[in-house]
Amino acid sequence: MAGYFKLVDAHDDGFRVKLTAPDGTLVAVSTYYASKEEAVAGIELIREIAGTGPVVDHSRVETREHAALMDGLHAGSRREGAVRDRA
Repeated sequence: MAGYFKLVDAHDDGFRVKLTAPDGTLVAVSTYYASKEEAVAGIELIREIAGTGPVVDHSRVETREHAALMDGLHAGSRREGAVRDRA
């Protein structure tokens, strides 16, 4: 089973989208959407860019292992034509 998007009520009368892994682990929570239509459009946008978006690392490099991990992610992005950004 693939992960899934869960449309939920936000505490301020709007909606949020939760991206959930196949095992039920919460992966990400969206911004606030005022309507279900906006939330569905957000899901469509996430689906469109998630597989092709580059990794942009703005974090500090703590260890050489971390640097190697990020280089591996960037190498995968470069294979798909993405641009590496360390700004």
